[in-house]
Amino acid sequence: MYGEHFGIPAPDELVFLSWFESGYVFRSGCCFYRGNGRIFYFQPGHETYPNFYDANVRKVIYNAVRWAAPKFHAPPQYGHFEGSLE
Repeated sequence: MYGEHFGIPAPDELVFLSWFESGYVFRSGCCFYRGNGRIFYFQPGHETYPNFYDANVRKVIYNAVRWAAPKFHAPPQYGHFEGSLE
């Protein structure tokens, strides 16, 4: 069983919080924003169980990929600045 302390930055949004009968909790669905990028961390369970075949888990993965897919944004401006900064 995975439990806290989970050494990741505080998520920008917490989507899922798993809990266990022992009282432990785990941040199992987290959203992060980095510049124009989006990251979704998802921990649906251990590979020894057929979790990835569950329709609900597959729907979460599908939605996460659609959410994280690049959207059109103006490209960042790097390099030489034309003009005065004063």
